[in-house]
Amino acid sequence: MELTGQARTAATPVVFGPADAWCFGWFHPAFTPRRAQGVVLCRPIGYEANCTYETYTQLAEDLASAGFDVLRFDYHGTGDSAGSDADARRIRTWIDSTILAINELKRLAGVSGISLFGVRLGATLAVHAATEIGAIESMVMWAPCLTGRAFARELRAASASRPGQESNSAPDAIEAFGHLYTAETLEGLSTLDCQRLASPPAKRVMMIGRDDMPSVEGPLPLRYREMGVTITYATLPGYAEMMRDPHEAMTERATLAHIVEWFCTPPPSPGHFAPDAPMARPLSPVNAVSKYVREIPLRFGPAQSLFGILAEPTELATMDQQSETAILMLNVGGHCHQGPSRIYVNMARSWAASGYRALRLDVTGIGDSRSEADSSVCNLTSLYSTDYTPDVRAAIDCLATRGCKNFIVMGICSGSYIAFHTAQADVRVRGQILLNSLRLEPATGNQRDHWGSASQATAKYKPPRHYLRALSNPSVYGRAMRGQVNFGRIAIGLVKRYQAIVAARLRRAANQLLRRTHDEDGTLPIMKRLTARGVDTLVIVAADDPSRDFIEFKLGKMGSQMRDAPNFRMIVVDGADHTLSKSKSQKLVIDIVQQHLVRAL
Repeated sequence: MELTGQARTAATPVVFGPADAWCFGWFHPAFTPRRAQGVVLCRPIGYEANCTYETYTQLAEDLASAGFDVLRFDYHGTGDSAGSDADARRIRTWIDSTILAINELKRLAGVSGISLFGVRLGATLAVHAATEIGAIESMVMWAPCLTGRAFARELRAASASRPGQESNSAPDAIEAFGHLYTAETLEGLSTLDCQRLASPPAKRVMMIGRDDMPSVEGPLPLRYREMGVTITYATLPGYAEMMRDPHEAMTERATLAHIVEWFCTPPPSPGHFAPDAPMARPLSPVNAVSKYVREIPLRFGPAQSLFGILAEPTELATMDQQSETAILMLNVGGHCHQGPSRIYVNMARSWAASGYRALRLDVTGIGDSRSEADSSVCNLTSLYSTDYTPDVRAAIDCLATRGCKNFIVMGICSGSYIAFHTAQADVRVRGQILLNSLRLEPATGNQRDHWGSASQATAKYKPPRHYLRALSNPSVYGRAMRGQVNFGRIAIGLVKRYQAIVAARLRRAANQLLRRTHDEDGTLPIMKRLTARGVDTLVIVAADDPSRDFIEFKLGKMGSQMRDAPNFRMIVVDGADHTLSKSKSQKLVIDIVQQHLVRAL
């Protein structure tokens, strides 16, 4: 099913629920002819929510094109909603959020009939919400977690597979795939069981098996048939591709078309429209995150196609230098404006509480900045492009109309690339914060990136210092005795990384000698020109991340080639990974940036 440009820009951000526990969502109004049924999309939890973001958006648009009013939303404590990973009673709150979303869609669209869709734990939560409220017409469960206990085991296994990553988690809590799960949350998961239900979850249910493993119906469809549910079971393509890293995740449009067709056929049982039902709230609802912070969804740019969420202090009656300062947070790979591990949400709200403004935005084709063309395919090549610079400049224009005067661009990995090039293109940029950069200069024509080939060739190997540190850790040898450490792979990693670094340096030296490069186009001269222009620069790298090798290759050991620039600073963070997924690393970086802002301003 082809989508029109209208379909891609019709969604409206909404906020619903109690003032102290609100949820953020997107209302996709149905295209005519409208159906008397609405569909609520229940997202999975944690990292799986990041991977499936594009699929959920596409499905919402496809369903709206087929005449369904649709609401996709974030549970309390996830995504753009209020709350945090450390909140109490999260499982109960997630179910309550789902019930609130169902009631909100009824209010927005004026429909009486509701259907549900969920992937993984999203399907599990949908089932439990449905059994509490009843009267759910149809439900699609894609690779559901049959029990919360099994999901908790997966989380514990994922956490245990990454030893040596310290966290500040409470006892018995775990961090898995960049998200914190308290002991209470893990215990709460054990209460979820799709098979032990007092009533059927819906009149008819479609179950979709995973295409990355042998798939059979199993006992769940049989159990639901015994309860009088009409069951459709199918193994459809798309699960494995959907669950890849966000910059690699693919949406199987044929499978989405199949899901839409199933919702449409047979025709849903008659519902009715409330004749005077209010439609979606105005575009920019102001939501109070706390006593000190509020957030405002914004549309801006050409045809209002770009989207971002502005976090700002609640008291702006007296504008000062802090509240006039805006930090623009740029997409990390294919991650939406929330950032991996929800890091941009945490950062923005923390800095807003300290008096700054922070806009987490989506560039064209990522997250909720939709283009008229189908741009659902995101890859590493497209991420490193100066084509996104106009999007960031449009965001600066928007913030300027709201009283902002000082603009700081920041990003992690590919986001730092966009920030670096925006700083060059727009003199209004006063500062840049570059986190774990793997590339900063274009690799086209004579502007040859001598690090790029080295980095790509050894991507699966960590920097030498990581392996050397591991060899000095006594626990490594105990794991080696149990067959858990491959010393051969360590040796190969050391050799490969050193070979790549030496080769990259020789290529650069040879090209400089032969004058094959334009030195003025390199990272170092550009960085010097920016700092000379007055752009305050903070470079942050994880100690064992390849980004440290890249930065030191370009700028010298600990940025020594920039030592004459008083407004340049480089900081190395121990124990962090590439996306700063651990809560300890996030809090440390938040504090580092905040201290930098005070000094820079």
